[in-house]
Amino acid sequence: MARIIQVYKQALPKTKFVGKRYTEADRENGVFSNKWSEWYQSAWFDILEAESRDLFDDSDAYIGLSRIEEGKPFEYWIGMFLPVHANVPEGFEAMEFEAREVGVCWVKGTEPDIYFHCCLDTLEKNGLEWAADATGVKWCFERYVSPRFTEPDENGEVIVDQCFCL
Repeated sequence: MARIIQVYKQALPKTKFVGKRYTEADRENGVFSNKWSEWYQSAWFDILEAESRDLFDDSDAYIGLSRIEEGKPFEYWIGMFLPVHANVPEGFEAMEFEAREVGVCWVKGTEPDIYFHCCLDTLEKNGLEWAADATGVKWCFERYVSPRFTEPDENGEVIVDQCFCL
């Protein structure tokens, strides 16, 4: 059973998110795991890691970014947060994010349960509220940090960070 083991607020500097954009049409069986497999098979993270810098704690993590705006189609991006001056490799897209605070929940458990454990109530109980940016878009992301996500513990459990822009 997935559970939240840590909650905190984190300040992120101005960054550039570089990755690839997906829509509902790209889901298979309701999820984007097919696209994550494509990323690993194509070694696209290797390309982005060449531009990666130590921008903030866990800035070297792989990201599943969700864009939610009322009246607009849902977008899911896979990629990484990079410095604003980072190059955008051919075949990738980018968008800049102003400095922002995020509410972070570490969700521990086994896959796939960790992906379906929503932590918005826990964030709110800790005084952190998911908020839209100046353009009306709400952003949230899964952060896959090595080794807490990549190396299961003795019970086969991993930790995924669920992050919500405040």
